[in-house]
Amino acid sequence: MKVLTATDGSEHSMKAVKRALELAEKEGAEVTLMSVAYFSKSDFDDMPPSIQEKLEKQAKDALNSAKAIFDGKGIKIKTILETGVVPANNIIRRAKEDKFDLILMGRTGLTGIERAMTGSTAAKVVAHAPCSVSIIQ
Repeated sequence: MKVLTATDGSEHSMKAVKRALELAEKEGAEVTLMSVAYFSKSDFDDMPPSIQEKLEKQAKDALNSAKAIFDGKGIKIKTILETGVVPANNIIRRAKEDKFDLILMGRTGLTGIERAMTGSTAAKVVAHAPCSVSIIQ
C-alpha cells in the first residue's frame, strides 16, 4: 500500500504522521511524507526573499520533524517538499501522478495565509482525491 501523508507541522498533521508510522510498522505500507510551502516562486516574484525563506523553512522543518519519527524506528520513507499557493492542489496532483492508495492528513492545519487563500485543505483533498483519504482527528 502506498501512503501519502501531508504534514505542515501542526498537531493534527503530526497525528496523521503517527498513523502513517503505524501502517508502515504493522502493514508494511510504503510511506511518503509531503509538505507544501505556501507560496509559488513564479507567482510571487515580488515577495521579499525573507518571507519566501521563512515559509520554505517552516515546510522543511515540518517535513524533518515528521521524518525523524520514522528515522527513530529505522523505517525508510520518501519525502517531498513543494511550493504552491493551494496546498490541496499539490497533494491531489502528487497522489494522481504517483498512484497513491491512501492520503493521510490532519483535519486542520496551520492558520494564516493558507487558510485565508484556500479555505479547508482537507475538504478539498477529500472532494478531489484520486484515492481514499483518511482525515485524522
